[in-house]
Amino acid sequence: MLTVAALVLPLTACKHRQPAPRPPAVAVLPTPTVSAPPGAPPLRPRRIQHVVIISEDGLRPDALMNVLPPVHAEIMKHAAYSLQARTIRRASTLPSHAAMLSGFDVKQHGLYWNSWKPERGYILVPTVFDAAEQSGMGAAAFVGKKKLEHIAHPGSVDVFSRSGYFCKKVVEEAAQYLVEKRPQIEFIHFSDPDDLGHSDGWMSNPQLEAVRHTDRCLRTLLDATAAAGLDRDTLFILSADHGGHGHNHSGKIKEDRLIPWIAWGPGVRAGHRIGSPISTVDTAATTLWALGYPPTPGAIGRPVLEAFDPATIAASGPKPKPTF
Repeated sequence: MLTVAALVLPLTACKHRQPAPRPPAVAVLPTPTVSAPPGAPPLRPRRIQHVVIISEDGLRPDALMNVLPPVHAEIMKHAAYSLQARTIRRASTLPSHAAMLSGFDVKQHGLYWNSWKPERGYILVPTVFDAAEQSGMGAAAFVGKKKLEHIAHPGSVDVFSRSGYFCKKVVEEAAQYLVEKRPQIEFIHFSDPDDLGHSDGWMSNPQLEAVRHTDRCLRTLLDATAAAGLDRDTLFILSADHGGHGHNHSGKIKEDRLIPWIAWGPGVRAGHRIGSPISTVDTAATTLWALGYPPTPGAIGRPVLEAFDPATIAASGPKPKPTF
């Protein structure tokens, strides 16, 4: 495990939103569960009580491996990971994050644009936030970009906060909230690699330095969770919404769509390079599966079961299915 130190931070910047009626979800076709044989309860690591999803916006796998900063490197020793995961064809921040947190592609989730447009409302399908909130377990999101609020239905998160654009302020607030409130699901978004990719170019020295910056922010999060003992029952998933080339990311070439996918926590295979294909939509499916929720009907994502050690997975009945 990583060396840890306690982190004490004021929790003053969270922006609490007042719950509002959730718009109805779109009608979707049912899909069978793939996490267990017919008639059997789903399989999941019993010790997972929380899931933290970390997105490093614009992080290409080769950028990560080029720098391989110390915290990411240490994590990968204890993680199951892929450097060949792929995002959706519309490889932009809002559509891709919507896919990551719902398990649906653009045609179903409806967020095809890439800016904050409040008049257009919210995502059309359930997200991982909805599952946690409607089960009374709590969810939160800490982001660097306002437009990501389109993914959080009003009332689906206890806190949606944008305390800053770069990761330092975002992670300080996110870490303190996680330690104090212990939501079942927390989403944390780092803008840094994307910002420097657009301004200086993907794989440029400034963009690679941004990866080192997110490494320090990741240290803040892991120090706080380990000091609080949360690492014992928390699944962490670190990924990205897209890559990029030149100064942009159209999704037309593989460098735009290749993303890292790294999972660590209870029951995860340590130092295991995942061989099976992974899509960003699988992040939502893995989150629901790990917490014992049934898959969302119609979602195209599937749990990344190869990431988990078969010896530590035990049969466990599903939690009551949320009413979306």
